[in-house]
Amino acid sequence: MEAVLDTIFILVSTVIISAVSVKMLHMYQLSSYRLRGVLNWMKLTHYDYALRYFAYAFFAVGITLLFNFCFPWENVHYFSYLFYVLFGAIFCLVSYTKKAKVPLAVTPRMRRLIMVNTLLSCALSVGGWGLSKTPMLEAGYALLPLFVPVICFISYGLTYPVERAIARSFIRDASEEIDKFKAGGLKVVGITGSYGKTTAKNILLVMLSTKYRVCASAASYNTPLGICRTVNDSLEDGDEILIAEMGARRRGDIKELCELAKPDYALITGVGSQHYETFGSLQAIADTKYELAEYVGNRGVVVFNTADDGAKALADRFGGGIRAGETEECRVRFENVRFGSEGSRFTLVVGSDKFTVHTRLLGRHIPALIASCAALAVEIGVPPCACVRACEKLAPVPHRLELSVAGEKTIIDDAYNSNTAGAKNAVEVLGAFDGLKIIVTPGIVELGDMEADANKEFGRQLGVVADRAILVGARAKHIRAGALEVGMDENKIFAVSSLAEAGKILAEIPEKATVLFENDLPDNY
Repeated sequence: MEAVLDTIFILVSTVIISAVSVKMLHMYQLSSYRLRGVLNWMKLTHYDYALRYFAYAFFAVGITLLFNFCFPWENVHYFSYLFYVLFGAIFCLVSYTKKAKVPLAVTPRMRRLIMVNTLLSCALSVGGWGLSKTPMLEAGYALLPLFVPVICFISYGLTYPVERAIARSFIRDASEEIDKFKAGGLKVVGITGSYGKTTAKNILLVMLSTKYRVCASAASYNTPLGICRTVNDSLEDGDEILIAEMGARRRGDIKELCELAKPDYALITGVGSQHYETFGSLQAIADTKYELAEYVGNRGVVVFNTADDGAKALADRFGGGIRAGETEECRVRFENVRFGSEGSRFTLVVGSDKFTVHTRLLGRHIPALIASCAALAVEIGVPPCACVRACEKLAPVPHRLELSVAGEKTIIDDAYNSNTAGAKNAVEVLGAFDGLKIIVTPGIVELGDMEADANKEFGRQLGVVADRAILVGARAKHIRAGALEVGMDENKIFAVSSLAEAGKILAEIPEKATVLFENDLPDNY
């Protein structure tokens, strides 16, 4: 009978430890399975979950010792174990009742990680339960929650080499598949930049589709495995052009993507401070974006959005390519920009021809991206007039300056992510609307030691435009300081800890208003 109870308690303990590990495993996934990202999450949350694991163990040990002291029966640990289970249930209830913004995706990689984590949890539970039968160590099993971060780290370390091997296999197969399609005439377009990649990809897709059969990477799939998925799931016989969005967080990332996708054409949308935290310097960011231009070189076509200073610097460094922007030197340029609730309107100049462009897309960056995409599309063989007509079909990318109406309020949803250029642009769009203007934002992240100054500058920008600011989370103090510097009324600035609290404040505003949601941080921030 005792052996049966021991087995049951070990299995239950395994389930509990595995369950309380899920949150930390989720953070590994949200951090792109990078340990540094998980450590950053712990720091940003002031080690909240480490303290929760400690509290769980503290109360479980306390109850166990209390039982052993007050009821010195034989096998008393069986009774105190029930409190260990109860505290585990409370931990899960408190930790998981709040819905995650980005739910855990049970991918094959996550299933493998969970499996290894569960096996380690079982081994630890066996050891802990063995300690509980040792005199003076009866509370040993109750210490197990303290080891959850260690179990997760070991699970990550054990699976990492396997995952790297699997990833290399996928990349190798996708690369061979691309070679096969390129032998049949497929051309590949690579798009990179600190911002605007997905929008540019969608614009170029619509333009090129007026003449060619085009395949483009889905959503924001801009990693090696994202491109592999596009090749395996979407690329078909008869496709003439593949558009590959290319993202980067570290030096060499774009080079790796180029070796996989082998682009014939390149578009660089801009160079900014996005992901400064992982790059370490602005020069590293610029060098990484430049890897795409280096790969394509003079054997292909490289288009630079010179309306962006960073991309213009790369164009000067490249010494060739096609420039698109506002100046006379650009092969395709834009002028007379106007935008408002109906979208953007401007004049597109291609050579000696001028076209009036109207699109539902919002933002100061839109004319520059359209000009850049038109420059590349014309080079590939699409007539300029077809590019202009295609702009009328463009739909906003979800959560990127997407316009909607909710009751009495006009919503500008720019919550997908944010960077310094994008935030400034979004505030400018907000300023183009009439009436009460409200901004809801947690600020800008992933900027390392630049983050405080960037958010303070963001505060100065919104302080000039917004009538009210609802600031969510830890960066509120920096944004608030900037807004106060430019004279914003401190009574119109609200600091809250969650988006739910921001929603309550919005609900109390009865009048018509335009509300800009700028950025929405994932759970690891």
